[in-house]
Amino acid sequence: MNLNNKLISVKGRERPLSKKQKQSFLLLSRYALNLSLFKDKEFFKKNKICLEIGFGSGEIIFKEAKKNPKNIYIGIEYYRRGVAQLLKKIDDHDLKNIQIFHGDAHVLLKEISKFFFDEIWIFFPDPWPKKRHEKRRFIQIASINRLYEILKPDGKLYISSDDKSYISWILSLIFQSDKFEWLAESPFDWKNPYREYYGSRYEEKGMKKNRPPYFLKFKKTD
Repeated sequence: MNLNNKLISVKGRERPLSKKQKQSFLLLSRYALNLSLFKDKEFFKKNKICLEIGFGSGEIIFKEAKKNPKNIYIGIEYYRRGVAQLLKKIDDHDLKNIQIFHGDAHVLLKEISKFFFDEIWIFFPDPWPKKRHEKRRFIQIASINRLYEILKPDGKLYISSDDKSYISWILSLIFQSDKFEWLAESPFDWKNPYREYYGSRYEEKGMKKNRPPYFLKFKKTD
């Protein structure tokens, strides 16, 4: 278990984009994250702001933003295919409340002001199941500490996975950090997502392969 502060950047191969996806990806200039927001104290005081780290094809963040137009949603994704898929959804529905960061989440997290987000979502991150790859997992002591810093007081952290070993890893590190309260209300609370969760195609594929999802809900402690 990697208990130091070293964070490993994203590693992986990308599939090439189709012609239509390349066209959609060009929309990033219109919906790219405005980093100056992190210096605007009034902005994050007045708005409910949610961050999704690793949004995949963007199904969850898109549905949330469409349903809640007054909230602000920021999504981070490393792979261009997922970014292109979300950009097309945003543009087709003319949504004004989503901004996208294309790149490594660790890089962006260093730039974010303290007490910025009301909620942070990490749904089905790469579990890196092999022992020698554990250091590549996004959830590490250092990343937990940073998530704590950028959440507003009483902010919520929602994490899900269909990998039991990763769930155990996450809980172990969360308890070691002592920075979040686990909001489990019953022994089977892990079966229930947070209230407005919509689900994703990745989750559906896992369930078809007999990999049930596990949902963890935390609140920032004082």
